[in-house]
Amino acid sequence: MDILVTRPETEAARTTRQLETMGHRVTIAPLLDIVTLAPPIDTHGVQALVLTSRNAVHALSQHPQKQDLLALPVFAVGKSTAAAAREAGFTVALEGSAGGAELAALIAARCDPHAGTLLHISGEAIAFDLDTALAPSGFTIGRTIVYRSEPAARLPAAISDALRQGKFDAVLLMSPRTAQAWSALVIAEGLNAQAQSLTYLCLSPGVAAALQPLDPKRIEIAVKPNEEQMLALAARLSSSSADST
Repeated sequence: MDILVTRPETEAARTTRQLETMGHRVTIAPLLDIVTLAPPIDTHGVQALVLTSRNAVHALSQHPQKQDLLALPVFAVGKSTAAAAREAGFTVALEGSAGGAELAALIAARCDPHAGTLLHISGEAIAFDLDTALAPSGFTIGRTIVYRSEPAARLPAAISDALRQGKFDAVLLMSPRTAQAWSALVIAEGLNAQAQSLTYLCLSPGVAAALQPLDPKRIEIAVKPNEEQMLALAARLSSSSADST
């Protein structure tokens, strides 16, 4: 199966290796550029850092305050983020597996709201509001933005040509902003019909909803919003395609 991976460069290489190991043919076309920021981070009264993406880990690994930040435990949204945090030298004290809502429930069940502020290290756009989820349990949530994502201005010419030729079977989408960028770029180039016929592998219902302008014929949504379940989607799609031939 030919899969178009739309993740940023730092994430796409790892996903590509995993998909190719499964036997898929992969083309990479990052639709978001990640711009790392280095704002001052106030850790006074902070009990833990909350990391909900590998991009946040990457930004912290380059932050001038990294050595001080390493002293704080990390609450990670999933296995991939937790692994990246450990590689960067952080201590992961809490590890989720199914997105922001599940991580918030773990924090509420296992942590003391009186032990200090939880500092959410994130990008400009967030998929889940931890503050709203945890405030009723007495937690104070701070937030520091350490990266922003900028959508691509246009599809690479090679991707447009391949789309016209019907090369792709599926598109892997990991965020609503990526899905929005894909929809906007495809529509701008008049490739709606070609794009509608593809299968979309979506991390969450929010990602799928961002494809509404395209009105695609087939959308598959991961059982849980993590990379493992996205790979499982690709495996199931490949299996069903083989069974139909």
